[in-house]
Amino acid sequence: MSARQASVGHAIVGCVKRYAALVLVSALAACDRLDELQYDPPITGEQWCADRPCVEVGSTVLNEPLGTVLVFTLAALWVGVGIYFLITGRGQRSRSWLGVALVLGGLGAAQAGVSFQAFSYELKCAGREFCSFTNGFEVGYSLTQAWSVSAMLIAVAIACALGRGRRAVIVYAVLNALVYCVVLFLGVMQPSKFLLSFELLMLFAVPGIIIVIVMALRRYRTTHDRAPRAILIAAVALILVNVAYFGYYALGITEALWDSGAGFYFSANDVLHVGMIAWLIYVAAALGPTLADRVSPE
Repeated sequence: MSARQASVGHAIVGCVKRYAALVLVSALAACDRLDELQYDPPITGEQWCADRPCVEVGSTVLNEPLGTVLVFTLAALWVGVGIYFLITGRGQRSRSWLGVALVLGGLGAAQAGVSFQAFSYELKCAGREFCSFTNGFEVGYSLTQAWSVSAMLIAVAIACALGRGRRAVIVYAVLNALVYCVVLFLGVMQPSKFLLSFELLMLFAVPGIIIVIVMALRRYRTTHDRAPRAILIAAVALILVNVAYFGYYALGITEALWDSGAGFYFSANDVLHVGMIAWLIYVAAALGPTLADRVSPE
């Protein structure tokens, strides 16, 4: 890369960082409006604890002990695997970008664990007549996950593509994250359940996963290298994990198992977290030894 290209690249990264910071600060400043969003129909704190495990520890109500262990295990694994790729960068930009993506994913999972599992009652229901629908931790989760997905896409572009194709994917990844930042900002300002939903976040993520599959498949058909094969398997596995999450949720299995407190609580989020733990172990084992930048033939 020439000095001029490097300079332009640093300038673009700087602009992106400032833009993202501006959107984030503006969104967080408006987070008080999130209290306006409630469940439909409204849910009281008593109903909240009837629908999921609530454990009193002193004056604090903690939720979903098993789910809390799973999500924070996942967060630690995200960050740990990310640090592994950063430490073993070997001068490969794809490894560095994947490391950044995984660390961001871990930070997002930790925020999700605070709000969706461990302290959901305290953050959403305590001191309120009706429980709030979301909060700043969940906004932070969505933001970090969006940037995590885009960073992963950039890593795969560097590992599997060249020239204009690589540049196009990188530009798409950055624009996708920036547009989602705007959507998230609007969701906080209005506020809007749909714009802040996990489902909309997935709609922004799915095209990137499809692009990853196409790039990895084309690269593997050309070279039969282990890395693009592992990327392809990881991308398909990620889709299957999310299909399992939505399927479990749609079938109402959580409620059937819980049986109003008489049964066992294992939610759709727990399915997602178990699947993601397995996915991360595969990524570390399959891509750890093999991931490297694709270079132009001499």
